[in-house]
Amino acid sequence: MRIRNYRPGDIETLLHVQQQATQADDTRVMSISDFEIWLAQPELEAEFNVFVITDDDESNEWGQGGTLEGIEGEVIGYTVLQLRQEQDAYHFSCEGTVHPQHRRRGAGYALLLCALNRALLKATEIEFEKEQKDYPIYFEALLPLRDPASENLAARCEMQPTDEQLDGMKLYRRTL
Repeated sequence: MRIRNYRPGDIETLLHVQQQATQADDTRVMSISDFEIWLAQPELEAEFNVFVITDDDESNEWGQGGTLEGIEGEVIGYTVLQLRQEQDAYHFSCEGTVHPQHRRRGAGYALLLCALNRALLKATEIEFEKEQKDYPIYFEALLPLRDPASENLAARCEMQPTDEQLDGMKLYRRTL
């Protein structure tokens, strides 16, 4: 498996992965127009904050974002990292999925770690403002309620469950 940054040509593949996952997880299906609008938001900076994972040949050892020209596997999952500022906190929200046929092989964990690393890097950019306002910075992920692996995945990233649920998803959080 290999993680790389999102490319605009990935949108239909990501939508397919999302639709397969919504059937397995009984979560909300997003239309292609909603998906396009979401990823086109300038403040999202999709080329830096959306990551896809591919099922490249396991014999090749790729680093995060590594590539070999002309060789690339099928996209099997993605994650989107968004920064939201609320009245009293910063929230790095992570939302995405892995195709149900490719789960339980570490793809979700790899994507979550990638998003967490990006959030840690971005958190350094708002550290001064955070300290001035005494705002906490949270890393959060929406994970499917129906997937028994969600709790373990969150725990591996030192995230705690919250009471918040949305469209068949549960919110997990950790303070950065």
